[in-house]
Amino acid sequence: MLYSRLIILLLPHFFQFCSANDAETFKPSTPIICSKNSQCPEEWPCCSPYGECGSGPTCIGGCDPRYSYDEDSCVPLPVLVYPFNAAFHHNFIPNKFQITSNGRYSMENEFTNKLNAKKGTVTGSNLEAMMHHKGFIHHSKYLITKSDREAKEMLYDYNFLYSGNTNIDDESGEILLTMPKYSTGSLIASTHEFLYGKVTVTLKSARSQGVITAIVLMSQVGDEIDFEILGSERYDAQTNWYYQTELDYTKMQKQPISSDSYENYHTYGFDWNEERIIWLIDNRPMRTLFKRDTWDPITGKYKYPQTPARLEIAVWPGGDKDNHPGTIEWAGGLIDWENSPDILEHGQFFAKVKEIHIEPKQNRHFNEIYNCITRKTMQRRFDITELLKTTCGYDHDIEPQFGEDSLEWHCDYIPRVRSLRDSGSSTRSSRGSRLLKKHRPFQFQLGESQSIANDGLSVNVTRLEAIKNDKKRILDFSKIPLPKETDNDSNNHANNFSQSNNLYKRNMNFTDTTQLSGSAKTTLKQWNHIQILIIPLITHILL
Repeated sequence: MLYSRLIILLLPHFFQFCSANDAETFKPSTPIICSKNSQCPEEWPCCSPYGECGSGPTCIGGCDPRYSYDEDSCVPLPVLVYPFNAAFHHNFIPNKFQITSNGRYSMENEFTNKLNAKKGTVTGSNLEAMMHHKGFIHHSKYLITKSDREAKEMLYDYNFLYSGNTNIDDESGEILLTMPKYSTGSLIASTHEFLYGKVTVTLKSARSQGVITAIVLMSQVGDEIDFEILGSERYDAQTNWYYQTELDYTKMQKQPISSDSYENYHTYGFDWNEERIIWLIDNRPMRTLFKRDTWDPITGKYKYPQTPARLEIAVWPGGDKDNHPGTIEWAGGLIDWENSPDILEHGQFFAKVKEIHIEPKQNRHFNEIYNCITRKTMQRRFDITELLKTTCGYDHDIEPQFGEDSLEWHCDYIPRVRSLRDSGSSTRSSRGSRLLKKHRPFQFQLGESQSIANDGLSVNVTRLEAIKNDKKRILDFSKIPLPKETDNDSNNHANNFSQSNNLYKRNMNFTDTTQLSGSAKTTLKQWNHIQILIIPLITHILL
């Protein structure tokens, strides 16, 4: 009896110990650095965006194929393809929490927030549940499964990853990127990459010397476009870009912000296409980079960001005492972890994220994706949600390696890693429908005959923008209501094609309408009519 009671008392500590160790099993106890001079070993095959080797989640979240163990280590990542969008809106908070993914979260249907000592934040499993409900999943759980079905659910349930000290403001519904004393901050990132598009992020930045708020488009191979706001310089945003991790700090330019970025919301945006990048603040163009101006005569190529990227938003300690002196100087000096205003008032530094919108643009690879889907489905008409299964990796046999011409697209591969200790090699055999390799890679050349329209867009892209607007008018999914929506203009962005999660689940059961309500059957019928209208339109335009 005594032993039984002792076991009962020790079990919670045992599970806590196991959980803590599971969380670290995808990283070696001593960090292994990966770079152009050192690839990852077979035991820890995947190179993270931060230059450290690992497994499991490291093979999914921005895995760098250049310095990983082999070409199959990194999992081909899901790509958000036009016309689908991804969005977060702080007002999207239903009254009830509903479990939609195999009951992974053992929560009551009636969801009640529990507040911790820091006013207005959510704790424990309630935080995980609320993040789940808003389309966020912890990076260590995303696509880590032995089941294709569960991986497919994750693809359509989650738009964003979170890590570090990410939290939710219980009153406003905003995402809080917090940084408690002596911590490394927090990060959210899009689950899907995209190749060219428009991104906007509305937030209040963090404040105080040495505290950095970053909004970044980052590709697996180091193409980067960013804003960084220093906590001690809140009336300016630093804009920068990099080509495949080639560091050139002379490219940084400061852009003015109209008011204190900590006290007031501002919208930071990137408008990125094949020919130019525009940085925007509060919808005003602040800086433009043209691809034609990035030509490098020594290497004979354009050093322009041109590979699929994901959105990352972070608060991090640029002024931490362990950083390089140059970093500390750039960040405005050392962080005062004891006496800074937000440490004294709230116990942490924080940025508040109000809205996120990611809207991919058309690109020249759409024909390849379309052809892959039609080969797979054996018909020219297909369910438009098939585009949501698009993934992308790199063909190591095509030169130049790790550029846009070496992209390898998949149309029915479900990306996943079987466990925290596996890599993309564990699901290599399921990559059945790769697109045919290009025998003659398309070389993008910007010639004199390629005129630029007055609005800064190429004629071709302008036409595609018109197509996009027409499709938006036809495929107006904002008519499908979200729970507890409010009637204001700011909610228009939260609808649109970000409803693809719900649409996919409806399309999964097209053949079985016996369980559908009358309204659902009506919606299903409308969606079928929409497909009949839109697919011939797409086919006509493309062909």
